[in-house]
Amino acid sequence: MIWTVQEGRIREIPAEEVDREANTNYLGIFTFDELDSLTFMIPHERELFLDVRNDKYVKFESGEGWDFVCLNLLNYTDVTAPPDRVSIFMRKGIMLLVAEKTFPVLKIIDRFTADATKKVTFTKLLYYFMDQMTEKDSEYLDQIEQEISELEDDLMNEIRKSYAKEISALRKKLMILKHYYEQLFEVVDEIQENENQIIDPGFMRYFKIFDSRLDRLYHSVLSLRDYVTQVREAYQAEVDISLNSIMKLFTVITAIFMPLTLVVGWYGMNLRLPEFNWNYGYPFVILMCFVITVSSLMYFKKNNWF
Repeated sequence: MIWTVQEGRIREIPAEEVDREANTNYLGIFTFDELDSLTFMIPHERELFLDVRNDKYVKFESGEGWDFVCLNLLNYTDVTAPPDRVSIFMRKGIMLLVAEKTFPVLKIIDRFTADATKKVTFTKLLYYFMDQMTEKDSEYLDQIEQEISELEDDLMNEIRKSYAKEISALRKKLMILKHYYEQLFEVVDEIQENENQIIDPGFMRYFKIFDSRLDRLYHSVLSLRDYVTQVREAYQAEVDISLNSIMKLFTVITAIFMPLTLVVGWYGMNLRLPEFNWNYGYPFVILMCFVITVSSLMYFKKNNWF
């Protein structure tokens, strides 16, 4: 799909009406499968899109008179899933957006077409697109914080094996977000340098605002990562306490049966002991074992061993 951008207005046109020689700004939105149709607009730079399609990194490249930005669109249903790739090529008179799915990009166009008072420029399109990329991030981070808080509350009441998996999943999400914002920082820094003067300098303050938002989101992720680490340490402490209780119980049982084992070993020897001729020898041994067991239990109970 191709639009003309003139005097702040945007209008869709068919591809055959594109005139590279005319003094007209063209905006194109395509999928990666439609790259062959871009030859008439960017005959030499088309390979840029092919090189990054299967890549996973956010990046910014700059050439003679052109800028190229490759971004990731996170799937907030599952941030661990492979993100949708969006590549943006800009030079004087041309702005091309190539994506796996064009729907997120078309939402930006709808913002302008729905409000006739908004003037369209390539700089605004780039900014609003990047702004839309992070518009749900604060809400998503609040959701993660709520999950961590609920996990911490459950942890205080019960120890179960699935906590380790849940904590690991949260750490993985936060790690993905951390790398995501770090890469966006690099792209925004490159955009603000504006070596080719493609970005309107008067609009650069909005990218500074966007950079400040990224900084807040990035530090929120770092805080949540520390929060998850604290919850993991608390979980490990609870597991250790539970394990210590079990070991204490086994120690008590072992301590009770050690004297009884000694008695069994003593009377199990192939020697004729004097008390074998005593009529009350057998009841005496039973009583002795009983006294040892009760005495041990009373001693351990008094010292709060169990």
